[in-house]
Amino acid sequence: MIYQEFPFLKIEVEEKNATIIMTWKGTFTSAQYREATKACVAAVKQFKLKNWLADTRHIDEIKPEDQDWTNENVLFPISDAGMEKVAIVIPESVYNHLAISAIMVKGKSQFKFDSRYFVYKEEALEWFRKPRS
Repeated sequence: MIYQEFPFLKIEVEEKNATIIMTWKGTFTSAQYREATKACVAAVKQFKLKNWLADTRHIDEIKPEDQDWTNENVLFPISDAGMEKVAIVIPESVYNHLAISAIMVKGKSQFKFDSRYFVYKEEALEWFRKPRS
């Protein structure tokens, strides 16, 4: 089901699979990015989701100040809420791939979830179906 939709992001929740799917498309301001990602955290808590899929193939630039903000306000909260797996479909832009990698690496040792990068969304969904190792 579509949980919430922004011009630059569609947020879907699959309760059956305890999964949130974020499909990024287009440009956004820092304030819009923060509002949208907070909505994702709210969905994780509301539905007790265990899998997070960020399809970032068409994501806009994540500004440096939003990278640190993401760790503190998105990744640590979803880790504490019981998130088990975070899958990222890598962006087409090398710059955006590096920005996302920087976000993920920064707090990785403190996250309680497993994270992986994928080229295809289907591969990420298949990974969610496998038992956590």
